[in-house]
Amino acid sequence: MHKFLTLEGILLIIGYLVLAFLIVWFISLFKYKNDDETRRYFFLGFGFKMACCLGYALIYDFYYGWAGDTYIYYLSSQRLGMVLFQDPASYFRIIFDTIDSNNINTLASGLAYYPVLRDPSRYAVHRFLSPFAIMGGANYYTVNICLSVFLFLLNWKFFQYIRTKINCSDKAAFICVMLIPSVGFWSSALMKDSFTFTFNLVFIMCFAKLFFDRKIRISTIFGLLFSGYVLMELKVYILYASIAACMVWLGSGYLKKVKSTLFKFVVAPILVLIIALGGMYALSFVGSNVGGHYGNVDSMLSQASVTQQDLKQEYYHGHSFDIGNFDGSLGSLISMGPKAIVAGLYRPFIFESGNAVMLLSGLENTALLLLTLYVFFKAGVKYTIKQILGNPFVSMCLLFSVVLALGIGISTSNFGALVRFKIPLIPFFALGWLEILFTKRKEAELAEASEEDEYMKYFL
Repeated sequence: MHKFLTLEGILLIIGYLVLAFLIVWFISLFKYKNDDETRRYFFLGFGFKMACCLGYALIYDFYYGWAGDTYIYYLSSQRLGMVLFQDPASYFRIIFDTIDSNNINTLASGLAYYPVLRDPSRYAVHRFLSPFAIMGGANYYTVNICLSVFLFLLNWKFFQYIRTKINCSDKAAFICVMLIPSVGFWSSALMKDSFTFTFNLVFIMCFAKLFFDRKIRISTIFGLLFSGYVLMELKVYILYASIAACMVWLGSGYLKKVKSTLFKFVVAPILVLIIALGGMYALSFVGSNVGGHYGNVDSMLSQASVTQQDLKQEYYHGHSFDIGNFDGSLGSLISMGPKAIVAGLYRPFIFESGNAVMLLSGLENTALLLLTLYVFFKAGVKYTIKQILGNPFVSMCLLFSVVLALGIGISTSNFGALVRFKIPLIPFFALGWLEILFTKRKEAELAEASEEDEYMKYFL
């Protein structure tokens, strides 16, 4: 019998699942009592998230035998959780990240956990997972359930927000945000990717609330700052891509509101300059706080080259691919950029799939490629390009996707890593193309309605 699936463990897992369902049921009862469609989406999203989190755990239990980062994160977060009961003061100092190499000796002696200062991102995962390890007890499955319920509610909040801001149908938006299989699988476990995927959604949502809706609330400001902090601690390159995309979204969004061509001609350069300076300051601020390999462009390119070469090694069991050798220079980035972007967006191709997980990703990538081609065919090349350049939401989605795909494609040469690293861009890439289709459809419906009105006025 597997260590977490004893009779007692199975009963505990069932108990946590029942409790999770009751939490979701009570939320739906109070928030969506009179909205059957939203309630169905809510339960479907929850069911899918639970299936993904349990499926991930079962695969690592029965197939991998708990070999991998996810189990190490579980054990470390468990040990950190024990510190709360050994010495609460030490626990909260660790959780709030006030420990460094100069004061680590001031922690209480004999603790179950001491900070992993040599690897800040792992240390951050341990801290972020610790509350869920305490809630879930000494069982990987139940800790995973607690984490997944929390992440699901944040993902749902993003869907609820974005569905009111775009022309894309609720069903299509729901599928993009909540039901893409590889996204659900890799963002529903005790891994960095679960946090980075979800808190990237939170960052973009809070940015839009602050700068478009002008909802200057403490909760929104905290959400923006905390989600930015999580991304900065775990995978800062995602934060860089989000900041760049959000700044373009902000600038193009405000410019679109200006109707006068003359006024737009005068205001546009000033607005672009202000937003560009704001974006540069934000990126510089993040870089100065992160330091190390992600502190500036040169060090990031150098690290990308090192990472690419490492992921080509034989110990990755032949799951590597090769777009060429990236030497860390700007010229190499430019020359290899198109191949890197294609790899980040559409690979692995279905014929490159080496196992079931990659086959799933290959099918999704095929669907994304067909969606891209279909949009150009259905909406027309001219209209599609006009929307990419002139629709602020589409511009944000596709710029974020392309920038992230470039960074991932240039630094990753292993399919196993690629399918995990690309999950933050997949919903936005799909939403961007679908938004073009639904905007075209909406414009056609409005034009048809206008013609009918003119026709009726003529005869009446």
